[in-house]
Amino acid sequence: MRLARRHWSTETWWCSMHGHVTPGADAQYPDRELQVPLDADTQLARCLRCDTWVRTPTPPAEASPQELPRPMRGKALDELVVIRAIALERGLHVLFFLGLAVLLLFLEVGLPTVQQDARLILTALEETRSGHQYVAKWLNDLINLDGGHVWVLALIALGYAALEAVECVFLWRGKRWAEYLTVVATAGFLPLEIYELVNKVSALKVGALAVNLAILGYLVWTKRLFGVRGGLAGLERELAADVDWDELHRRAPAP
Repeated sequence: MRLARRHWSTETWWCSMHGHVTPGADAQYPDRELQVPLDADTQLARCLRCDTWVRTPTPPAEASPQELPRPMRGKALDELVVIRAIALERGLHVLFFLGLAVLLLFLEVGLPTVQQDARLILTALEETRSGHQYVAKWLNDLINLDGGHVWVLALIALGYAALEAVECVFLWRGKRWAEYLTVVATAGFLPLEIYELVNKVSALKVGALAVNLAILGYLVWTKRLFGVRGGLAGLERELAADVDWDELHRRAPAP
């Protein structure tokens, strides 16, 4: 259970972007350490997320402690930050697949012209007897490319973009079902990634595989998907035990 702030505080960083949660700025809570009077008109109000004291006008009315908010903090906030980082990573996938789909569509539209240019370049390479074997092979593949295959590849890229977009949006919103979707989709690509890595090792492929394995491990273990470590019930117990809201509402954490 964490009452005092750590040296590095996710809560402080979050409040710097989203604002403080200071119920003491709107009403008085005489039995709670949420306010410190400075003079007749001003006070310091405590943020219930990051425990920072903020200078505010003194509110005139009192309110019931039962109405005090419970902003996200502690492990729950840490996990949300990681999940949103995963959502941003999925967003990069969306941009990649959309760009690939657009490129393929442009290629299909101008395929006859592109193939004609490829034939001219290939002929020039053969006449000069250049040793560009990889270029020649690539040009031959382009010349023999069927327009229908390009359409299929473009549709597949659009499908992947749509899937990644769903993951991105709903992970950002903190939906648990999106975590399951991400695990299933990521695990489904692992055999292909491993196959590509076995055929040809590269730093990019190794890095992509490592990132996906880390995402899988985090979601399944930390978020307790598929019943791991007690499932959702175990996760809720862990988060409930992390922050003692009765104590936080009653007194300010020690510095």
